[in-house]
Amino acid sequence: MARTCVWNAIQVKVYQRVADPLAAPSQLHPPAARAGGESPKKRTPVESSLCGAVRNSVHLVFACWESVRLMSAFVVPGWPLRGGVAGSRRSRALYPHHGSAGLLRRRAFPRCTAGDVRGSYTVGRRLPSETPPPLPVPTDYVLISETAEWRRLVEHASEIDRLHLRELMQDVDRVRSLRAEYDGIYLDYSRQRVTKDTIELLFALARRARLVDKIRAMQSGAHINVTERRAVLHTALRAERNASLVVDGTDVVRDVWRVLDHVREFSERVRSGEHRGATGKPLRSVIAVGIGGSYLGPDFVHEAFRTDPEAFEAARGRHLHFLSNVDPVDIKRCTQDLSAEETLIVIVSKSFTTAETLLNARAMREWLWSEMGRSDEVVRLHMVACSSNVPMVEKFGIDPRNTFEFWDWVGGRYSVCSAVGALPLSIQYGFPTFLRFLEGARSVDANFYDVASPLAGNLPVIMGLLGVWNLSFLGYKSRALHPYAEALLKFPAHIQQVDMESNGKHVTLRGDDVDYAVGEIDFGEPGTNGQHSFFQLLHMGQTVPCDFIGFIESQYPLCIEGEPVSNADELMANFFAQPDALAYGKTAAECRAEGRPEWLIPHLVTTGNRPSLTLLLQRLDPYATGQLLALYEHRTAVQGFIWDINSFDQWGVELGKVLAKRVRKQLNESRYFGRPISEEFNASTRDLMERYLRGQVGCVFNEPFDYQRDTDTGRSPL
Repeated sequence: MARTCVWNAIQVKVYQRVADPLAAPSQLHPPAARAGGESPKKRTPVESSLCGAVRNSVHLVFACWESVRLMSAFVVPGWPLRGGVAGSRRSRALYPHHGSAGLLRRRAFPRCTAGDVRGSYTVGRRLPSETPPPLPVPTDYVLISETAEWRRLVEHASEIDRLHLRELMQDVDRVRSLRAEYDGIYLDYSRQRVTKDTIELLFALARRARLVDKIRAMQSGAHINVTERRAVLHTALRAERNASLVVDGTDVVRDVWRVLDHVREFSERVRSGEHRGATGKPLRSVIAVGIGGSYLGPDFVHEAFRTDPEAFEAARGRHLHFLSNVDPVDIKRCTQDLSAEETLIVIVSKSFTTAETLLNARAMREWLWSEMGRSDEVVRLHMVACSSNVPMVEKFGIDPRNTFEFWDWVGGRYSVCSAVGALPLSIQYGFPTFLRFLEGARSVDANFYDVASPLAGNLPVIMGLLGVWNLSFLGYKSRALHPYAEALLKFPAHIQQVDMESNGKHVTLRGDDVDYAVGEIDFGEPGTNGQHSFFQLLHMGQTVPCDFIGFIESQYPLCIEGEPVSNADELMANFFAQPDALAYGKTAAECRAEGRPEWLIPHLVTTGNRPSLTLLLQRLDPYATGQLLALYEHRTAVQGFIWDINSFDQWGVELGKVLAKRVRKQLNESRYFGRPISEEFNASTRDLMERYLRGQVGCVFNEPFDYQRDTDTGRSPL
């Protein structure tokens, strides 16, 4: 199988050399590395053949080896490669320590592009969508749960069951060994139900799962989203301008910055008043129309920015709203206090076919027209789009020059760093504020991709391995997120989508049913609200591992004369107390020492031994917001890599959309044309729909859409 993969990669490289001998080396050398950005001197085919023979041969050998190593690492966690490639000098040249310089950097040696990796994966050609990709799976492939490393952790979990956090927290050496720090983020995981041996066993599991090589495959642009045949490159959205990453023949970083420059130019024109509405008034309000990741990510960042002093000043006099739900109440709430003459609508839909988003987009267009008249100029000046489907955007009436692209290698839940978040947030807070957010995310990307350094300092890896430990070995099926900062009130909802949509799977990359638990149920609320909501269950009900996020400085310090501490200190007193309360609990002896009556003591005892980790940062600002986003994105990826699942598709969501189309068609036919509800629906659904149709009048249309008549006429049913 390895020989087959090498031969496939060789076929691709030879094809590239024959088809385009001048262009092939430039794919391997980042364009930004050329002095002054000048084009290379054009050579004759003879000169190219003679002068480049040795160099191209070296490129070919390294690219083929890297292709096999990266793709086999991703899809075959049980396939060892001998010789220690990950620690070789060649590997360190390909993947140097990035440090604070950023996500990507120019390399002294050429490396394989995503196209090279795909070559070993698809035999040098694009396969039709009906054909599954021939994964390089060796005969000794096993589920990760069948490995010796997994079994050792299962045995170790029974040892941990005999230990209580009260005892573990008495070991000062253990406590101080279970912490890590990176770029102002302090991670303390001493209250996890782990020992130093546990961490070593988890690192051994990571080696068996070839976590390092999977991270490198993601960084390189390999098509690790195997079911959709896509790269996973949301980290490229925050790469430095002078970085380069070639995927399928395209420098994606150059494309990213082309769009970011477009966002900067347009947002500055809106903020300065150069771009005005149809009646000549400046556009002071923005409604961003999207759903899922197109809404949750930007909304979380917006709330985090709102009370940052600098961002607040930059947004003075401006308003940003998000419309996601097709419930008309959401539309009413978004528009009831706004003037259409001063409102810009941002439609976010990659394909520009998402039913809920387009319905809301048409509702916004009708709202604008109802206030300013039915004019193409109104749409042209008051509506813009984030989409890759420019023809559909233009057909809707939006000026194609006001379309901001994003790509299929960006999943919706990972898209906040693209134009999806950049456009509305830059209009509201200014482009420099958004750039600072990208810098924070880039910082943690560098930590995540720095796999040449010990993993004990890699915060996303540590958090991901602890997630695997808590769910797959200790059996904790839920996880709670508690940011002790009101500005992060939307953060748990965003991470809920990032994690549950990514890792809510039941088969491995190869399609085998997993026989181990994957994918936690995530929830959370900002402290101290959560304490008075569901902490009763956390202390006395089922065990739920918790993440506590706190900040040394408050965005708005408040001191009240006569109070023993400031408001921020009161908040942080709870932040420090809750993890200990969960870890230690309260014994019957302690209750008796307080003089409690014997009959009451069983109701007061809390068992403790409930794991948590603590993240402490200096201050919540745009930079720290970006750091937190990237930290939790990469935690999710690490867990998926260990479990050998695809964290980057969401076919379960697609099934619901398909069924909703059938129901929509039935509601149309029954309400407006009196057609009976089809027997294709089960009895429960039929009865529910009949009850709904009897009790609700619906809209009165001059000419209702008829599926039997209008489907092929170009008139859209959504």
